[in-house]
Amino acid sequence: MPPSPSNFDPVQTSWPTESGVIKKGMTVIAADGSAIGTVDHVDGQEVVLEGEGSSFIAVSEIDGVDGDRILLSPRGDATFGLGAEP
Repeated sequence: MPPSPSNFDPVQTSWPTESGVIKKGMTVIAADGSAIGTVDHVDGQEVVLEGEGSSFIAVSEIDGVDGDRILLSPRGDATFGLGAEP
């Protein structure tokens, strides 16, 4: 199966999501309160973090947007594993 086409626009610096507007440079905060990275850009349903290796989080993992921070849900992606056979 070919990879999904990217809709990444290198000029864009903010992206509307269901959780709020994500902006380049926002700090991503894990459920335990630790900072895990800084937003570089949003590509489809993934928030790509700055730095070598380009880690990312799924938009579905976001619990909310607060000022210049993205807060992650303690449960992770609520749809992970649905429909999987044991």
